[in-house]
Amino acid sequence: MSQFLVLRMANPVSWIITDTDGGRVGPVSVGGLADAAPIAAERRLVVIAPGASVTFAQPELPVKGGARIAQVVPYAMEELLAGEVEQFHFAVGRTDAGGRTLVAAVRRDELRGWMAALKAAGLDPEALIPEPLCVPDNPGKMVAVIDSGQLLVRAPGMLPVALDAEPLTEAFTLAGLEGEDRHVQLYVSQQDWQHSREMIEALREVTGSLDLQLLPDGALPLLASGSVRGDALSLLQGDFARRSGWGAEWQRWRIAAFLALAALGLHIGVNGFDLLRLRADEKRLDAAIEQAVHIAMPDVERIVDARAQIEQRLAGGGTADPAGLLARLAAVGGAMSGAGGPTLESLGWRNGSLQLQMVAADTDALARFAQALVARGLTADVESTTPGEKGVSAQISVTTGPAS
Repeated sequence: MSQFLVLRMANPVSWIITDTDGGRVGPVSVGGLADAAPIAAERRLVVIAPGASVTFAQPELPVKGGARIAQVVPYAMEELLAGEVEQFHFAVGRTDAGGRTLVAAVRRDELRGWMAALKAAGLDPEALIPEPLCVPDNPGKMVAVIDSGQLLVRAPGMLPVALDAEPLTEAFTLAGLEGEDRHVQLYVSQQDWQHSREMIEALREVTGSLDLQLLPDGALPLLASGSVRGDALSLLQGDFARRSGWGAEWQRWRIAAFLALAALGLHIGVNGFDLLRLRADEKRLDAAIEQAVHIAMPDVERIVDARAQIEQRLAGGGTADPAGLLARLAAVGGAMSGAGGPTLESLGWRNGSLQLQMVAADTDALARFAQALVARGLTADVESTTPGEKGVSAQISVTTGPAS
C-alpha cells in the first residue's frame, strides 16, 4: 500500500489520506469511526491518540537492558503516575544520542476502550501515536500547536506536552514557551486564532522570537505528517502489540479452533464410549450364546463355532434322520393347516424326537392331525391327553418311520 489513512481520535473524529512521506493526498474528513472503515480497508491505518491521556517521561533505564527494560519502566515511572503502576500500559521509544529513552504511559482501561471502539468499527491500526509526538520536530525551535482548545508542544531536550489551552496565557507558561531564549514556531487553527488572537499575539512580547502559521484545515494535516514517521513511538507494544501473519490469524480464529478441538474431542469420546459399550455387549452376548448352546446340547463339551455346531445338530448330521428337524417342522405346519383346529402351544427336541404340546377342540381333531402326519411319512404318538377349558391338551411325539 502506497498510502496511509491517518485518523485522529478526537471529538469529532477526523481523518486524512497521506502518501508515505506524510504529504496530504485528500481533504480532511469528519464523521464516525465506521465511516472511515471503507477508506482504511485499502490503506495502512495510523491512529493519533489524545495527548492529554498520555504521560511522558525519560527515566533512567539500563543502556542495554533488552527485555529487562519492560520490567524496569513501571517502577522507574511510579512516582510520576496518578495511580498504581499495574493500571498503566507503558510504551518505550528509542534511546537518543544522549542516552535518554522516551517512555509513554497510558491507563490500560482507556487504551482498551480506544482499541475496542476501533475494532468494533472494523479498524485495525498498525500504529497508535500520541498527539504531541506527531508535532513536527525542529532542532532549533520549540514547536507548538493550538487546535480545538488544546496546546501541544515539542521542543529539543524537553518532554512532549499536551495541555488544555484555556486560559491560554497560563498554558504558555506551563509549557515553558516564555523567555528570551525561547524561539517558537506556533501553528494555530483558524478557529482558535479567531477566538484567542490577542493572547496569541501577546506571546511575541515574552519570547525571543515567534513564527506564526495558521492552519485553515485544523491541525490534522500537520500532525498526520509526523504520525507516519517510522521512528514515531507507538503505544501498540507489549500486550497491545499488533499481531500480523500467523499470529493475527490465530487470534482471529482461536475461538473457532478451540470449539473445533472440543467437538473433535467430544466425537472421539462418544465413539470411544460406544466402542467400549459394544465390546461389553459382545462379551455378554457370547456368554449368553455359549450358555444357550450348553443347554440345547448338553452332550457337547467344547464350543468352537456355536452357529455351525447348532446348524449341524438341527440338520440331524450324522444320525438316522435324513429329513432333519426342519423337515419335520414343515410337515407339522402342513398337518396343522389341514387338520382344521389343533393349535401348537410349545415344542421341544429330545433324543431325535420332536415333542409337541397341542390343544384341540376334541380327540377327533387330534386324530385327524396324527393321520395327516402319518400321510407325510412321519409317526405321531399321542402320549397323553388332558381335558381342559380350552379343549383337549395333548402331548404328541413325532418321529420318522413306522409307529412302534
